[in-house]
Amino acid sequence: MSTSTQPLLRVDRVVKTYESTAGPVHAVQGVSLELERGAFAALVGPSGCGKTTLLNAIGGLDRVTSGRIWIDGTEITALNDRETIEFRLRRIGFVFQAYNLVPVLNAWENIAFVMELQGVGVRDRRDRAFELLAAVGLAGKEQQRPAQLSGGQQQRVAVARALASRPSLVLADEPTANLDSKSTETLLDIMHELNRQEGTTFLFSTHDQRVIDRAQSIFPLDDGRLVG
Repeated sequence: MSTSTQPLLRVDRVVKTYESTAGPVHAVQGVSLELERGAFAALVGPSGCGKTTLLNAIGGLDRVTSGRIWIDGTEITALNDRETIEFRLRRIGFVFQAYNLVPVLNAWENIAFVMELQGVGVRDRRDRAFELLAAVGLAGKEQQRPAQLSGGQQQRVAVARALASRPSLVLADEPTANLDSKSTETLLDIMHELNRQEGTTFLFSTHDQRVIDRAQSIFPLDDGRLVG
């Protein structure tokens, strides 16, 4: 696939079914969608509608039951486990509801960790981490560990970490769920500006109306199906 003429993200008839003691659970049922480069988009719907399952499939964190997914011209559903890990490391950034920062690392070290895995030199990864902390309004907090930061500040570190490797796509799973209104608005302002400045594509899973109001594209899900 030519990345110059194709959308950044293409999801084609994806199905994800889990087995349970009560029988099969159809978490995602034949979803197809496309996302252009530079989009600021959201998968929306109530809890249990399949948002997180679909986001995890797009990010290669979970294997689909059937269907195909392309990101930036690469069919990630055709990659083996090793190739998927390498692709995620270099092309996808993640922001999680629970922040998932390493508690024994300070702010800049948490951001630099991904770049260290990529083999980036210590000076370059430190410079990039400090640059991103300034971009998310945390200049001067570089040496602070997660326990010394508020929830909103921790989530801003998580956003900076997601952008550290200049990924093609950032996937954000309910990133505002644990934040108050002021922290949410600050975080959304920051992500929208980073989307504009760095051209990074953002895809959220959310039922937060404040996020939905900011999204340029909305994909409503209900019972595992795209409904609009």
